[in-house]
Amino acid sequence: MIREARPEDAARIETLYRILLPDLKNIYVSPQRLSQIADNPDSLLFVYEVDGEVVGTAHLHLCMDALSGDRPFGVIERVVIAPEHRGKGIGASILQFAEEAASARGALKVMLSSNKTRKDAHRFYERLGYDGEGSKLFKKYISL
Repeated sequence: MIREARPEDAARIETLYRILLPDLKNIYVSPQRLSQIADNPDSLLFVYEVDGEVVGTAHLHLCMDALSGDRPFGVIERVVIAPEHRGKGIGASILQFAEEAASARGALKVMLSSNKTRKDAHRFYERLGYDGEGSKLFKKYISL
């Protein structure tokens, strides 16, 4: 079952993020932040549940765009499925769910980011129709 994340999912989402980003030491997912995300119509954090356990997640951000009238674009980040549940169609299902949510809100396109070292994930995204050749993602972390 796919649904939007709830505050009580914080610990499990944090565990999934630690799997996705094992070198990042300051990962902390707070129940309060999940409540804020749930209250934001342009930020949709989805979880995939199997037998009551959260085994996957994907975060869809809808961004206003001046280029295409009133149509936003979507950015999907932090797609992660628990290793023991990979290869069962969960990743494809949660991405399709995110795409449908973006489409329902009129999005022109969805983009996703993935670490350049995750070659298996890149092949997976390409099988789902994502083109990693047409653009290059740049990011810069801002320190507080």
